[in-house]
Amino acid sequence: MASLCSEAYENSEALEKIPSAFRRRMVAYDFSKEILSDKNQFDNADVILIDLIDERFDLIVLPSGQTITHSNELTESGILEDPSVEGFKVITQGSMERRRLWLEGMQKFFALLKQRNKLDRVLINKVFWSSAFEKPSTSPFPVASTFIEKANAELAWMYEVLSHELAAHQFLEFSTSQLTADEFHRWGVSPFHYSEGYYQEALSQIKQKTANSDEAVSEPAVEARSYSPFVSKGAKLTVAAIKADGEIFAHCSLVTEGRIHDSGSFAFYLVVDGVRRDVRWYDASQNARFLAPETYKTLEVMAFYKDVLEEQLSAKCTVESM
Repeated sequence: MASLCSEAYENSEALEKIPSAFRRRMVAYDFSKEILSDKNQFDNADVILIDLIDERFDLIVLPSGQTITHSNELTESGILEDPSVEGFKVITQGSMERRRLWLEGMQKFFALLKQRNKLDRVLINKVFWSSAFEKPSTSPFPVASTFIEKANAELAWMYEVLSHELAAHQFLEFSTSQLTADEFHRWGVSPFHYSEGYYQEALSQIKQKTANSDEAVSEPAVEARSYSPFVSKGAKLTVAAIKADGEIFAHCSLVTEGRIHDSGSFAFYLVVDGVRRDVRWYDASQNARFLAPETYKTLEVMAFYKDVLEEQLSAKCTVESM
C-alpha cells in the first residue's frame, strides 16, 4: 500500500534478473503501480481480498524519487547494488513516515475502488504472525518472539485504520488456535505459513460472505469514519484539573485551526511531587478522575493524545484547589 504514493518506476534489466516468473511479476507490479491504472481489472470482481502480510517490508526511496518495496524479490534483482540507485533512502517498517505513506496509499487505492463502486467487495484477511507450530515439535520456531510481536503490533495498527474505512463484516476473523504455523508447509516454515485448518476456515468465511455474488459482500459497506486530527497537521492539546472533595477532576481539549474536537484517544497521568502516581490509559474520554493524595508538595496532571498514526501530543497543568 505504502508504495502506491509514488510515481511508477521502470527497470526492465533488474526485473530480468529475477528467475521466477511469479516473483518477477510481483516486483513489476510494485514498480508500475498498475493497480491504480485505468484498466478494468476490478470491473468484474466479486471479491477483492486484501492480505497485509507483505506490509512487513521496508520501503526504498530511489534518487529519482520513486518509492518501491524492499522485498526479498527486489534484493534478488540486484538493483540495490546498481550505481544508478546509489544514495537510496530506506524507510523502515513501523516508522511514522512509513505509516503516513501507508495511510495515503491505502486511501488512494480505496478511492479508486469507491469510484468503481467496488469498495463493498473488499474483504480483509485479518491474520497475525504465529508464534507456535500447530503440533508439538522439537524444532526451534524460525522467528524470535520480539520480531513476531513487532510485526503483529503493526498489523493490529493497520487493521484498526482499516476499520475506519470498512464495515466489520468485511474482515475475516480467526482464533489464535487457527493461526498456528505448519512446520511442513509446502512453501517452507514461516510464522505466516499456517496450518491447514486456517485455509479451510478462510475459504469457508469467504464463501459465507459472498454467498450471492450479485450483491455486495453480505451487507452494504458503511461510510468511512472520520479520523481524529493528525498531530502533524497542527493539532494542539490543553489540559486543566481541579481538586475537590478528595478527588481530582481533569479535562483536556484538542484543537485544530480554532476548532475543538471531541473525538480521539486520550490518556492521563496524575503526577505527585514530580513522580507519576496514577494512570488513566488511552480511551475516547477527554475526562479523568483520580483520588487526591493526603499529602503532597506539588500536584500535576499530564494529558496525552494520539492520532491514528499513533503520533502523540502531551500537555501538563498544575491542579487547582476549589
